[in-house]
Amino acid sequence: MIFKRRSSEERFAEELAREMERQVKEAFKRLSPEQRREYELMEKRSPAVRLIDERIKRGEIKLLWRRTPDGEVYITHRETFKNFPFMRHGDYMLLPSGIDDYFHINYPMSYDWVLENTETWRPRLLATIEPLQDYVEDWAYTGLAKLYYTCRVAARDGRLFLADLFTCWLMEEIDGRRTAQKIAARVAARYSRHLWRTKLKPMVERGELSKEEAQKILDELVIDALIGLAILKDLGLVA
Repeated sequence: MIFKRRSSEERFAEELAREMERQVKEAFKRLSPEQRREYELMEKRSPAVRLIDERIKRGEIKLLWRRTPDGEVYITHRETFKNFPFMRHGDYMLLPSGIDDYFHINYPMSYDWVLENTETWRPRLLATIEPLQDYVEDWAYTGLAKLYYTCRVAARDGRLFLADLFTCWLMEEIDGRRTAQKIAARVAARYSRHLWRTKLKPMVERGELSKEEAQKILDELVIDALIGLAILKDLGLVA
């Protein structure tokens, strides 16, 4: 019998996988009962979440070493979108959104690049967008909540998507002249007003959310917009 010698890349991948499994087990032990129930719901409703382990093994979700300023080493993930399990609504794929928590777990591959180039990159749109007359309600990729999909996105290669309100507004801001930083700031300001009026303020008034928790959600919208830009770049919808 001839044994194939493993390459350094294969050994590194195995080491990453073992360390990733260890970290996941440790993190799962620290979850509260409510968080565990949420995770079970995500696995039940979301193919993207359910297939994470398999896609990591196939290299479709990339694992990377990272080092903190004090020297601690940890592993992070990047979504490559290779064989990504797009959810569908009729003839359309549901376009992933920067406000979806799935992409806070697995950042898109271009996210680091976008962060490094926010002040110089001026995205250009490589798709057309068209508002929907009737909004569509469907699941986000975490499977924990639903989003309103409010526009149709047609890529130049023929792919058709439905995009949620946040992503539609994000794409509307892309004109080839504004920097990523400016786009993120503009869409975050616009969406924060909408989100406060329609969702957060009523939740605060009912005592379901504190003002501090609401403000934290609003403060994260700039990052959500940058994640959204990275998603669009990885999917070839902006350049």
